[in-house]
Amino acid sequence: MNNLSQNNLKFLPSVQRVLESLSDDAASIKQAYLTVLVREELESLRNRIQSTRFRLKSRDQALTLICNSVIMQIQELTTTPIKKVINATGVVLHTGLGRAPLGERSLQFLMNIASGYLNLEYDLKSGKRGERLNLTNKYLCLLTGAESSAVVNNNAAAVMIVLNSLAYRKEVIVSRGELIEIGGSFRLPDVMKKSGSKMVEVGTTNRTHLRDYENAISPKTGAILIAHTSNYRVEGFTAKPPEPDIVELAHKNNIPVIMDLGSGALIPTGSMGLPEEPLVSDAVSAGFDVVTFSGDKLLGGPQAGLIVGKSPYIKKIRKNPLMRVMRCDKTIFSLLTYTLSKYILNKKTPGVVAYSLLTRSRNQLRNMAQQVVEKIQHRLHDRLTVEICDTFTEAGSGSMPIETIPSVAIRISADRISEEKLARLFRQQDPPVVGYLKEKRFYLDLMAVAEKELIFIQNAIIHVASQIKAK
Repeated sequence: MNNLSQNNLKFLPSVQRVLESLSDDAASIKQAYLTVLVREELESLRNRIQSTRFRLKSRDQALTLICNSVIMQIQELTTTPIKKVINATGVVLHTGLGRAPLGERSLQFLMNIASGYLNLEYDLKSGKRGERLNLTNKYLCLLTGAESSAVVNNNAAAVMIVLNSLAYRKEVIVSRGELIEIGGSFRLPDVMKKSGSKMVEVGTTNRTHLRDYENAISPKTGAILIAHTSNYRVEGFTAKPPEPDIVELAHKNNIPVIMDLGSGALIPTGSMGLPEEPLVSDAVSAGFDVVTFSGDKLLGGPQAGLIVGKSPYIKKIRKNPLMRVMRCDKTIFSLLTYTLSKYILNKKTPGVVAYSLLTRSRNQLRNMAQQVVEKIQHRLHDRLTVEICDTFTEAGSGSMPIETIPSVAIRISADRISEEKLARLFRQQDPPVVGYLKEKRFYLDLMAVAEKELIFIQNAIIHVASQIKAK
């Protein structure tokens, strides 16, 4: 440690000194927890001094830094770190921002149902214990044409429990071109390994033939897995056998075929003017024995992994002890049944918030942008330049990959600050407004913004303008 660091460390206050200085500001939390926060901040400042050339000028400065940091932590912890965010990225199914928005009606339903007791595992007809998986079974079978279903907490869990149930200590054949990696660096091969099955890769990255599957089949084969490339496309010199041919080959050898759809749509997205996405019902009718997909992507509901398929296989999955590890609670089942119930209604589009956002026309979005600009223009004082521009966005979360959806954004720039600082100022608003940077401009895309949220966009622009010094 150099002399500069040693001199700076002398300014660090004791834990007791900081606690005495915080007595009034920190009365809202228990003393034991407050002490932990103080010690953490002292250690953080000590490490900063030792690892950088950061200098303290006095004991008062050190005390102020520690107290301010602790107070900020207290404010965050007592108000909870999770916040309502205005999603102006244009990506409706944004994983980082919670994927599909649930909407007020579904949350009102949840409040009415789950605020007290409910029949999660109680059969009201017989008065005996029921099965929570049956709450969604009728919906999923009706909507997909499957014989039976199961629900776990996410789609990766769905793939894992299916493989563990049907191919434990057996080989699972999968094309090299389908060894996908999803968000957070989770890879299909890793999920397969944890399931207890052995992955057998066939074909090449861009070309897989039916004979590749046929040659890989052995007495050790437990299943064939087809993974929909939901977040990318392999284009150019490519080949893969028709899915019905793979199904026929597997069934001829008494091997189950699993389809991991990833996103999975319950209704034709093309009929709503959106890019086409594979239908779960098409996979079921094509003969796949088990199909897995997500509840919080194109379905528009809560996070869940949905499993549909033929009764003998679903029965094995339901009996797997991992079902208890991966099962969903009353909150998820309440929201999921509510969401699924919207799909059986005789309407062109389901009453699901994600689709109501995705299907808005560019003209509608442009009118929204104009409303905002008209109300803020006279309050910018030349500190911000605001323009309306046509953009293209995507659905998000691997849904409709490489396909774009027409949208409209408010493009903002400022001469006196960088676009990175501009984006940061918007994230510091209440509620935070999250946009994106492109070509040294900051964009607030309106595809994922509800009309009632326009007021937050307006207020954020006005407030940010007021924070920028006049020219």
